[in-house]
Amino acid sequence: MSKLEIINWLLFALAVAAALTVYISHGRIDGIIHPPRKGVVAYTPDQYKLAYETIDFATADGVRLRGWFLPAAGGESGRTIIFCHGWGSNRGELLRDTHFLAEHGFNLFYFDFRASGESKGTVSSVGYLETRDFDAAYDFLKTNRPMAVEAVGVFGTSMGGSVAIYSAAKYPELVCLLAENTFFSYKRVVANWSWRRLNIPYFPLVALTLFFVRRKLKADPEPYSPCFSVAGVKMPVLFINGDSDDLVPAADAEALFGLCPSEKKRMWVIAGASHAHCAEVGGEVYRNKVTEFFLENLREPAPAAVKAAK
Repeated sequence: MSKLEIINWLLFALAVAAALTVYISHGRIDGIIHPPRKGVVAYTPDQYKLAYETIDFATADGVRLRGWFLPAAGGESGRTIIFCHGWGSNRGELLRDTHFLAEHGFNLFYFDFRASGESKGTVSSVGYLETRDFDAAYDFLKTNRPMAVEAVGVFGTSMGGSVAIYSAAKYPELVCLLAENTFFSYKRVVANWSWRRLNIPYFPLVALTLFFVRRKLKADPEPYSPCFSVAGVKMPVLFINGDSDDLVPAADAEALFGLCPSEKKRMWVIAGASHAHCAEVGGEVYRNKVTEFFLENLREPAPAAVKAAK
């Protein structure tokens, strides 16, 4: 075989490899922006004997979302916790892990992000578009349940933690934040997911996939990453992570914790917990610590007459 033929074969092989790389990377888009939709909400307030109201509301870009408003047991409360679930999950799974908070005088507001649970929409952005969903949920409460938003805390896990951190920076009137299994950045969590779950190297496949994601979304989700928005979080924060989390390794969680300027921040790492299994592994200790955090930081607002006297 002549040198020219060898060069031609090498060029052909490179072209095939490049085409295959583009094909695989483009195919990975669906795995990111179309989560395994969990339309069946398997856990409901009925199962925990909790009163609730089913809520429907729309985002600014016209996506219909569905949620539950659970009034505080024992009477009206001005304290509400807004819950933000993770990618590929839904409000029912977060209710399963956090329903115990209903026993402590808080209103609880759960909703499905777009393309998840019973909400409409077909595209998930792992945090960027979902910030609009939080805006709509918070606006719904302020408009329709004004007495319930005198003191509002946020609980977010994984993608929901990313949205919760962004929202806590955007709305400084929020009182406290619990961020569980929250990734450091969009790029990093996609890289971890690709390498640790699919054995796909970041370069060139993941880098090219992210390029196609930006094209599809017509926006870059990276600036909405927690590592950028956490600098605006000044309220009390509890970060929770598992030491066996492959998507959010302890080092990533600690780096995010380090960037948070809050003077009242805590980090709890649960031994043996993998991604999205902190409540399951933590058990009663988890329930106690989460309850303690909200009881300490999400207090019932003083009556107007008391405020005026002060």
